[in-house]
Amino acid sequence: MNIQKRWVGIGATIVLTLASLTPSMAKSAHKAPEQSAKPFQHVYVIMMENQGTAQIINNPQLPFINHLIQSYGYENNYYGVTHESLVNYIASITGNNWGSNSDDPTQIFDHTSLADQLIAHHDTWKGYMQSMPYPGYAGCWYPDNLPSTASPSQTPSNALYAAKHNPFFFIPSIRNTKQNLNLVPFHQLASDLATNHVPNFAWISPNVINDMHGQPPGPGATAPYSDPNKLYAAGDAFVKSTVNEIMDSKSFKTSKSVIYIVWDESEYPSGTPTAQETSVFTAPGPDSPILPAGQVDGFINWSGGAYGGGQVPLIMIDSAYPHHFVINTWADHYNLLRTIEKNFNLGYLGNASDQAQIKSFSLPNGSSN
Repeated sequence: MNIQKRWVGIGATIVLTLASLTPSMAKSAHKAPEQSAKPFQHVYVIMMENQGTAQIINNPQLPFINHLIQSYGYENNYYGVTHESLVNYIASITGNNWGSNSDDPTQIFDHTSLADQLIAHHDTWKGYMQSMPYPGYAGCWYPDNLPSTASPSQTPSNALYAAKHNPFFFIPSIRNTKQNLNLVPFHQLASDLATNHVPNFAWISPNVINDMHGQPPGPGATAPYSDPNKLYAAGDAFVKSTVNEIMDSKSFKTSKSVIYIVWDESEYPSGTPTAQETSVFTAPGPDSPILPAGQVDGFINWSGGAYGGGQVPLIMIDSAYPHHFVINTWADHYNLLRTIEKNFNLGYLGNASDQAQIKSFSLPNGSSN
């Protein structure tokens, strides 16, 4: 997260945007055929940053992303779990935010993760981290032009790789073992696709420019928070290049695969948000944390209740069903985790096990999720 970026006016905008989105989708969506019980052999998750549904849908600066939304699967009722960014990533792989609403990259989450489950089940996994300098890198940022006395929570103005966007970095069973060598620079994805040696589960984190997060102003900042147009262009180009590379690969064409493209949380308002802005920004998904009244994130005077991450897009590209469809399940990152866990028959972590509220996605011709 960052609270310096501009807040797109979302009162009437989000209502009008979603109102215009849903009918057009419903009109063109294919009726879902009966599902196959065969699971996906390869699951890709591309995690983007800090843009809500109102900023993405029908945005002319995001032509490829909107092409995907209109051409493949779209979850029309999906939310971040909470704020800030890091804990959405942690929730996505452990099923909980563990009482944290902090981006502090010195935190440790000593809990079972999706990677641990995959290892125990003898499935393969990798985290492809753009701008990570080498496999298993243990720094909080890269590059880093701040003095050694700076707080690790302070973002260097020239940073590209951010550990807080690499959730596996915070899991001791991964970080402190040889499994950390499965956290590799993003360019290795091209090699793995070319040699047809892709893992069963691939997590992809773009750098802080290409994920639409941005950099703080200062020396070396090439895409600052204050230039959303540059971030939109970078994010759309990254998604286009990466999705096309995956879909053009032998692995995707010859195996049952799925790509999930998702945003961690909605955009932060600037300054003191109005009640309406706060309501949209904190809209919850199922099992979002309940926070007491008080100041949250250092700038929101919270009245108490479910502190959600706001509505965000989730795009689904199923190799077995390359058509448009829409899912309207009330959902968040816990539902995506449950869907992935069910696909690989792993059991469910944390809130992903909440059968009453957390439902896995049923994809046309996809896994029996």
